[in-house]
Amino acid sequence: MRSAYTTVVILLLAGLCGAVEHSGPPRPKFEPDGRPGGQTRKPVVPAAPAPATKPAAGTGTTTPDPPRTGPAPAVIEHDIVILTNEQRFLGTVLSNQPDPAWVAINTGSGVLRIARDRVARVEYGLTARMGRVKGDDLAALVDLAYWCRANARNPQALELLTKAVALPGCELKTRGLYAQLVDEQEGADKALPLYIAYRNAGGTDAELLARLAELEAARSAWEEQMRALGLDPGASSAAGAPMAAATSSAVEEGYEKYKWDPDSPEWSSPAKPTLVTLVTPEGPRRVMQVDVEPHPSKPSVDKAAIVLRRPLALRSGAKLTMLVANRGTNDLRLGIAVKSGAEWTYFESKAQPVAATKSGQEFSLFSFDLGAADFKAQSSGWAYSARISNLEQVRELQILLHNGSKSGSVWIAGIAFEGGE
Repeated sequence: MRSAYTTVVILLLAGLCGAVEHSGPPRPKFEPDGRPGGQTRKPVVPAAPAPATKPAAGTGTTTPDPPRTGPAPAVIEHDIVILTNEQRFLGTVLSNQPDPAWVAINTGSGVLRIARDRVARVEYGLTARMGRVKGDDLAALVDLAYWCRANARNPQALELLTKAVALPGCELKTRGLYAQLVDEQEGADKALPLYIAYRNAGGTDAELLARLAELEAARSAWEEQMRALGLDPGASSAAGAPMAAATSSAVEEGYEKYKWDPDSPEWSSPAKPTLVTLVTPEGPRRVMQVDVEPHPSKPSVDKAAIVLRRPLALRSGAKLTMLVANRGTNDLRLGIAVKSGAEWTYFESKAQPVAATKSGQEFSLFSFDLGAADFKAQSSGWAYSARISNLEQVRELQILLHNGSKSGSVWIAGIAFEGGE
């Protein structure tokens, strides 16, 4: 009885792929709840089957297929062949299958041919769908874009909607999603006019309008910061961009105009201070650009220093102020140090954060109270409790960029001393 039952099972499995001479591939593994493997977990690729064959026309012999193997694609990239008995095979459906009575799928370990009357449906993955959609089919572009969005394939969604919004009849809702994708993928500067156009056309999505309000407020604050620096960000598309060479400025400069040098590599990570020129309506405005790198051989050195070797006679209680913009993508910290008196005694301030911004052109005001007892020195056991002595005899002024193991770049402008007795 057991032998007869086994024979029946073998015949049923062999009938699944009628053109295969040997036994077909094993059934896909199922999860404990009865779902086919790969529904919610990593798909189980069937073991390599015997070379799939089909009868040559008019003969009983078989012709082997050329090998098509390769790594199985990611889950969303898979095409899925679903059989009438709900079995599923994941891979890439071959579009060059010559016989319409068969469906061929590359599982990653070989090509499996399945009789079409055993196939309930084929669900195509992302690559196949992207290749099939036509650039002038608005409905298909939008449908696939929303599918990509739902499956966290935002670059592909943006590619599709870039084509869709150029076609007549594109709905306002779709244009709102396009603005959101541009914001996420290409940055707020490019998205802002798209959000404005969405609002002006009558868009009402609360999330999109809230994002627009956030960007407009940030833009307004940035413009105020640039004007405080003597720049007009709306003068041209080049406003705020560095020019190749420095020229004289119509705007009064601070101590950044003097010669600054990188500190010794014994104590400092590599730093390169240079003067660059920003474009303003009143003429060029020079600022100091400082590029820093991690120390090439001393991991314990976590900051870069630039030095102004110029005697300064400062008043007690004076404050050092400067405008700083983080041009890079990494957050940094900025501090100062002075050497004063006949012994060139070293005092170092606490570091203040300089956050990275999307534009890299947002200047923030930094202030250091030179009369406060919050500097570290040898006399305080390197605790931040010392007060700078001999301010009237400052030998060196240093600007410190705490970059750790990261590269960075900042613009510094308007370095000045204020107040004091």
